[in-house]
Amino acid sequence: MTAPTAAPTTVGAAPALSPRTAALTVTAYGHPAPQGSKRHVGGGRMIESSKRLPDWRTAVQAAADAAIVRRMADDGGYGLPLDGPLVAEITVTVPRPKSAPKTRVTWPQTRSSGDLDKLIRGVLDAIDKAGAIADDSRVVELTARKVYPHEGIDALPRPGVVVHLWPLPAAEVPQ
Repeated sequence: MTAPTAAPTTVGAAPALSPRTAALTVTAYGHPAPQGSKRHVGGGRMIESSKRLPDWRTAVQAAADAAIVRRMADDGGYGLPLDGPLVAEITVTVPRPKSAPKTRVTWPQTRSSGDLDKLIRGVLDAIDKAGAIADDSRVVELTARKVYPHEGIDALPRPGVVVHLWPLPAAEVPQ
């Protein structure tokens, strides 16, 4: 899979990146929350630091469930759950802060926009829990990006996530 090298140059540009048709596309709306930062609450118990994580994972899981239902209607759900080596392309659209420039494309690179790796972890776990993929450990190739609404590849009009999943073609699997 070839990854893009150039950043979008105009506000509102959101071309699709995937050169192949995804086996499954999940689009979820909500406030993305990181998964992975935990805090100790006593008695040997650890809890997620993000209070938004349960609602976010529920939204992504519901969107994955809906994508599975659409796929079942299209082709009977052949090949679900996706298994074997998988490729994932994930675009997380985060809220634009009021301080961000309005007339040019900018990148969400502040602490408030969240760590991309932690945002991805919650998304893949929710898709796994929905049964869309056999296990999130099957993802062997990942393209991930974090964008503001309407700015960039697969950017949504409001916060959320777009996930494209497909099996790695047999020609690309080492023998």
